[in-house]
Amino acid sequence: MLLKLYGITVLSVLLMVLWWSPAVYAGQPEESRLKAVFVLNFAKLTEWPTDIRSDGNIFTIAIIGKAPSPTFINVLKGQTVHGASVSVRHVDNVRQAKGSQLLFISDSERQSLPVILKEASLLPILTVSDMPGFSEAGGMIGLVPVQKRLGFEVNVAAARKSRLSLSSQLLKLAKTIFGN
Repeated sequence: MLLKLYGITVLSVLLMVLWWSPAVYAGQPEESRLKAVFVLNFAKLTEWPTDIRSDGNIFTIAIIGKAPSPTFINVLKGQTVHGASVSVRHVDNVRQAKGSQLLFISDSERQSLPVILKEASLLPILTVSDMPGFSEAGGMIGLVPVQKRLGFEVNVAAARKSRLSLSSQLLKLAKTIFGN
């Protein structure tokens, strides 16, 4: 009986390790869930100018391009950021994202990235993406692989230009910081 309990415990621990290993579920819904959690935490660790919030009860995340997955959107919806309920909407361009607090730019928009970032830099909107080289290209926070795990890079100059303040906690966890 004790051996059987030991075997179940070892199996449970092994399954938990496999479940939490990003390499196991790369490209799976769990990766999208993890990206969504990162996005929520980025939002929670960012301060916006007090004059831009049109509706203090809603925190809007706009997605331009193809969303990572339905799981990504479902994890975001209904969460709370700075006391406001998260709303997610798809947009075709930056003008439609006006009034949103966060703009997630899909990898499908790589060709349009310079124009998107130029237009977004005029707004107090946090730009986040999972495309390679995003922060170096002028985006604020880019999700990147770090030793088979998910990490992120930050461009503080881009955030400052949009009047956003990124917390020191966020900066301490960043793999790379651009624009210091």
